[in-house]
Amino acid sequence: MVSRRFLVGLFFALLLWALPLRTGLQAQEERKKVPVIDKITSGGPSQQAFMGVVKSVDFESEVLNVDNINGKSTEIFPIKKKVHVVTADGDKLKLATLKPGTNVLVYFDQKGDHRTITRIVVLVGGTPKKKDSTPPS
Repeated sequence: MVSRRFLVGLFFALLLWALPLRTGLQAQEERKKVPVIDKITSGGPSQQAFMGVVKSVDFESEVLNVDNINGKSTEIFPIKKKVHVVTADGDKLKLATLKPGTNVLVYFDQKGDHRTITRIVVLVGGTPKKKDSTPPS
């Protein structure tokens, strides 16, 4: 026959052995409740940038066509009048300064098939500056 003391010891040993197993299962259940990062970020907009040369601007239809720097592709962006246009130095420009041939960096949010321009940066050499009529001295 097995002694009572042995059975009590065996009971406590099994209890102590099963305790970490149970807390591990509880921790796994708690982790299941936390959303996966992919699920959080996949539905939201992702910020992107596109560098190129303005091919055309249609303010009436609110469309901006930009050729890739190497000229292999053209991207079409919906453009709104409230879009911030700045120089590389941060000086504000008017949207009307965007002309064909202007070098730009277009920052936009992409959510599914929908694009929203957040900012357009006119790069050096992007818009011709007015020359000063006075000769240098």
